[in-house]
Amino acid sequence: MWTKVKSLTLSRILVIAMFILLIAGLVFIPYISKWFECISTGKGFFEGSIFVPVCILLYVSDVFALTAVSALYILLRNIASDKVFIPTNTKCLRIISWCCVMAGITYIVFSPWRYEFLFAAFFAEFLGLILRVLKNVFEEAVEIKSENDYTV
Repeated sequence: MWTKVKSLTLSRILVIAMFILLIAGLVFIPYISKWFECISTGKGFFEGSIFVPVCILLYVSDVFALTAVSALYILLRNIASDKVFIPTNTKCLRIISWCCVMAGITYIVFSPWRYEFLFAAFFAEFLGLILRVLKNVFEEAVEIKSENDYTV
């Protein structure tokens, strides 16, 4: 039978696995960049090799991803401890949303090398927007819970 505890455990395992993959991926960024340069057929404003810009883009993106995954792990840990509507969780959602927004901005900055990066930027910005809305809803729920705790 699938339970809340099993679901949270699976989520935490997947977040840890993603963190490990992101750390391990740091080693392979030059290879990924070279591969992308070989298969990329897109155009950009800047002509020539895109190896260095893609390396920089992936390293910067990895920092945002590691930060977001760390905040997600804290959020899941709090939920597993039955600490759902607390300010720390709101802060975690805020951090994750800003990481998405900053990753989107990073992709916009690097879009002159390949216009396809604008698609990644759009999706990162859209995810950041959705998370901001969820963060605002969560923040309101934390406030309502706090008021209810003081009412009785």
